[in-house]
Amino acid sequence: MNIFLVIFFLLLPSALHAQALDRIVAVVEVQDTVNKAVKPSIITQSEVEELSRPLLLKLRQSGERVDSEKIWAHSLDELILRALRLQKAGQLGIEVDEKDLDAVISQVERENQLPMGALPKALASQGIRLEQYKLELKDKLLQSRLINRVIRPLITVSEEELKDLYATIQQKSSHEEIHLGQILLQADSNTPSSQLESIRQQAETLVSKLREGQSMATLAGEYSNDASGLSGGDMGWFKRGELIPELEKAVFDLGTGSVVGPLRSAQGFHIFKVLEKRTKQRQAPGKSKVRARHILIKVPQEASEADSTAAREQLKSILQTLAKTDKSQQGKRFAELAKQYSQDGSAKDGGDLGWFGEGVMVPAFEEAAFGLGIGEISAPVRTPFGWHLIRVEEKQFLDPNSLEGQRKELTERVQEAKTRARYKQWLRELRQRSFVELR
Repeated sequence: MNIFLVIFFLLLPSALHAQALDRIVAVVEVQDTVNKAVKPSIITQSEVEELSRPLLLKLRQSGERVDSEKIWAHSLDELILRALRLQKAGQLGIEVDEKDLDAVISQVERENQLPMGALPKALASQGIRLEQYKLELKDKLLQSRLINRVIRPLITVSEEELKDLYATIQQKSSHEEIHLGQILLQADSNTPSSQLESIRQQAETLVSKLREGQSMATLAGEYSNDASGLSGGDMGWFKRGELIPELEKAVFDLGTGSVVGPLRSAQGFHIFKVLEKRTKQRQAPGKSKVRARHILIKVPQEASEADSTAAREQLKSILQTLAKTDKSQQGKRFAELAKQYSQDGSAKDGGDLGWFGEGVMVPAFEEAAFGLGIGEISAPVRTPFGWHLIRVEEKQFLDPNSLEGQRKELTERVQEAKTRARYKQWLRELRQRSFVELR
């Protein structure tokens, strides 16, 4: 018999025994009759141990007394949510492939000034396997794409919300940011009233422990129902407007080291600790907005070179027509030609796109539009939509300290806060209507 086969058969019983030790601890399946059926996910003991290992190692190295069983249980909860996310993404056709992961890893290496291919060694020095890092990276990318597909279309920001945030910020002489630690004890509208008081009392106990000097990292790892618990409760940095209002009002004016809670929200009972604070003086650059018209000849990105060239040449011909028109009549003539040739919804309005600020249009279009003077017409501009001619009708400088000058950034802050809260609600509802068997 071949010596390599002999060695294989000698090793086989121990290999099977090792596999048997990696027992199944949960079976998870999204129950959704609207979308296509999914294959159940299996979660093993080794996967739970691997996810909980970094936090346990960090806490033990700091000398903290740790209840490893509680951290293990929260790691299992997190893996269940990840499995459900993955299944839901599969139902919606959302994927993350190796190229996506490699691109992010390359970006991480560049941002940390590491040589290409050096990240695996850097991770290993922290006790993290590359395979595990890529699994968590894949989950984050899937989560981001799910949020963009499912949650963001549901989020709206009212003018009143923007004005309220703007008024709050204007009362301050500098930009404030706050670094928060959190423990979340989940309690939503479906939580029986008989349990709410018990959860609130547990939250009060945790507040007392934090104020007595016990570690946020340990208590968050053991008790928090939020994914940040596995990072020791670290939620990162927030600007004003990036937390839902009822939470922001309670934490933003506290000093470093302060503990506040329990605070009630639709998610449950929150306990916060202010880890750090920082301020930056306002030095926002001035911004502009423009009112422009365009003529669009649609060309798909995958179109042939011949089709793309034909569209560009058509616009060059229109440009020659405009060049022969008296300057005082060019605006009127441009609108007429837009009605005749433009291939988007603005054609009926003579290509009028209205007013828009920076960061609204795709980069190539925006660069051309903001580089034009009033009454000037661009050369043909290529975007993912096709080829454009652009004419700027009016320009306006925006005071960076005005509501209009800050509208885009403030809108994004409010959107982020509402998106985060709505996503957590969606994730809880997904779990409630899914099959989860613990073993």
